[in-house]
Amino acid sequence: MLLERDATVSEAVPLFVDVDGTLTRADISLESFVRIARSGMAALAALLLWLAAGRAAAKTMAARHDRIDPALLPYRQEVLGLIETARAAGRPVILASASHWRHIRRIADHLGLSAPIIATRGRANLKGRAKLTAIRERIGPGTPFDYVGDSRADTCLWREARRSWSVGYVPPRSAVERLGDTRAGFARSAIKAMRPHQWAKNALVIVPAFTSGQFIKPAVLLTAVVAALLMSLIASSIYLLNDLLDMDSDRAHRTKWKRPLAHGDLSIPAALGLSLALAGIGLTGGWLLGGPALTLWLLAYMAITTAYSFRLKAVMVGDAIVLASLYTIRLWIGGVAIGVSLSFWLLLFSVFLFLSLAYLKRYVEMRDAIEPDRLLSGRGYVGDDIDVVMMSGVSAGMVAILVLALFAHDPTTAAHYANPELLWLLCLPLIYWMNRIWMMARRGQVEGDPVAFAIKDRRSILIGAAMACIFAAALYGPAAAS
Repeated sequence: MLLERDATVSEAVPLFVDVDGTLTRADISLESFVRIARSGMAALAALLLWLAAGRAAAKTMAARHDRIDPALLPYRQEVLGLIETARAAGRPVILASASHWRHIRRIADHLGLSAPIIATRGRANLKGRAKLTAIRERIGPGTPFDYVGDSRADTCLWREARRSWSVGYVPPRSAVERLGDTRAGFARSAIKAMRPHQWAKNALVIVPAFTSGQFIKPAVLLTAVVAALLMSLIASSIYLLNDLLDMDSDRAHRTKWKRPLAHGDLSIPAALGLSLALAGIGLTGGWLLGGPALTLWLLAYMAITTAYSFRLKAVMVGDAIVLASLYTIRLWIGGVAIGVSLSFWLLLFSVFLFLSLAYLKRYVEMRDAIEPDRLLSGRGYVGDDIDVVMMSGVSAGMVAILVLALFAHDPTTAAHYANPELLWLLCLPLIYWMNRIWMMARRGQVEGDPVAFAIKDRRSILIGAAMACIFAAALYGPAAAS
């Protein structure tokens, strides 16, 4: 009888589960602060006042103004498995978190946990020892409990628990059991969030060196390459900021939910710090390379991209125009870096070409949305806009080809090219490529960013090489006999 009673007591030992970083990879309170801050300057000012009043007060006020969607959070499967095992044994499972009780209650309801929760209320921030005190008040002194956490702040709880697990930090020489795999290393997650595969877009910075014919000068080519690298660092700083603001929509996307911030592999403070560091390096390098003029245009790119991340991406059609403009600014920065003026035709061609690709990017996002209305809320589009987006993108691509044809026909062009008539041939491979990429997107064969797709697609690379050869022959080839 005594053995049976002891077994029953063991089975009834409550399991307390931390939420931020443990049950989910996310920091719920910080994400709530970000959503409030991005809604406008007035909301940002209010958030700063709340934080000045104390972290617990800020969490309380944020919870009143921001409602989380528990279905979108990146849950840890190993912790969910631990919870299900405890529930199957008839043990109470209690969420214990420093986040606000409104958020934690929604998560508990989503997971079907009926037990009362332990979470921050009012001015009591339940973290570390404060959480342990709340647990003891709930179950009584000396009553055994199990606990799963992830950080150094949980050390005092692990020390008191009958059995303890961690999904992150494990104290040395302790009985804490590691649960599942640790989160991805900072360096790996940071590099992934910087999206180095997107740096190929910044090859546009080098284009003016080729169109002006000055790429044969080593100093000019080196300057253009360094400017492209600095542009890449600044672009990565904005990617981090954009991912921070887009975490909710990324989690609703078929592939973007794996991004380090959306998946919880990179923390919000780490992402902000890395973003500021990359921007600082890029701007300092720009000043050293090209002085105030280059730095000013790099700042202009940052300002427009930041405005896009906060507001302009929510403007229907305007978001595509801004994206096309940002590609064109890369060309302008390349011209400023090496000190050459850009052709009106080149700028106009760039605007329409990249407007088409901007629409293609939005088309792919709409096509791949798990729940289109959820993904596109705040983006200015609805699910039924997808056909109009495709039509606008194809039309912009055809206008770009028309601009290229008009450039080849312009009498002033002949003065700069040995064989200007060859420029007409550029239109043919571009027509083929533009129609092909849109048809592939329509069939679901283009994933993510179309520019990133193009630099990996073998046929696109061959087409680009063919166009480069045609351009070189027009610029430097032996002139045709008159």
